Amino acid sequence: MLAQISVLSVLTATILVASANSAIQEETTITGKVKVTAICIGTGGDYDTKMAQATEYLQIAGDNNVDVACLPEEFASSEPEPIPGRTTDAIAKLAKQYNMYIICPICELAGDRKYNTAVLIDRHGDVAGYYRKVFVFWGENVNLSDDGVKIFDTDFGRISILTCFDLNFAELWHEADAKGAEIVFWPSAYGGGMPLNAFAMLYHYYIVPVGWGNIIDVTGENMKDVINPKEKIFIATLDTDRTFIHENFTGEKVTKLLQDHKGEVVMEHHYEMEAWWLLKSVKPGVSVRKLCKEYGIETLREYQHRSREQINEIRKAGGKV
Repeated sequence: MLAQISVLSVLTATILVASANSAIQEETTITGKVKVTAICIGTGGDYDTKMAQATEYLQIAGDNNVDVACLPEEFASSEPEPIPGRTTDAIAKLAKQYNMYIICPICELAGDRKYNTAVLIDRHGDVAGYYRKVFVFWGENVNLSDDGVKIFDTDFGRISILTCFDLNFAELWHEADAKGAEIVFWPSAYGGGMPLNAFAMLYHYYIVPVGWGNIIDVTGENMKDVINPKEKIFIATLDTDRTFIHENFTGEKVTKLLQDHKGEVVMEHHYEMEAWWLLKSVKPGVSVRKLCKEYGIETLREYQHRSREQINEIRKAGGKV
């Protein structure tokens, strides 16, 4: 019995250290304010017309100093093309001109295979990565991705991309959370609605739907401070430093943090039934995430992920919690 307890103690300590290191690595990309835009010009159509429309809207985004713009699913055409190709080349020029990331969804031609693919182009106009749709809608006549959910580390934080019919499969949204996504972009041919709001609240990341433009807060609510400089374009500033914390094991630490940094950090909301706090910085240059590290406070995401890992490992060892 003593040997079993000893093994479990060592195992638990090891997991705590590993989880803490993982959590620290996960949070290193957080920088704070990010300006995003959803360009909701619909799927397909006449190629030249849609490219001209996309160019106009991306110029508006650039003039508004957007960090990342997202176009809809296969926004210009369903005709397959390679990466790089005519569409990504044209969009890349705008990304470089306006110093912004652009998510450019196309029908990708890869050898003898076709994919519904969202291409991430960086501020320099280079292809930074791509996401191939995992759950293809009936009748699309494209191949199914085996790549799964991807994470992209940008200069403003960690993002993921899911596409249209992917909405219906919760494991993809869970994987985006497990991999540390702060923002999930969702290029689509339709609006999506309530499931998107539910995933945003459950996993505490922003969701940028590019169907109808209802940009969703980490609270699961549609954001109200959305700029609409022209029909079909929606711009919002996201604060990825806002932090959920569970009440478990953190009360005294959170109280001290708020006392020590009065006027710099505030409790935006206390969710009593959920036992969550939502903290945010109200002073430029002050980061809630960094202060949580300093005060030894786990974020809600870190707490959930660590608990899952530790409890499952103890389960394997036949122990008790």
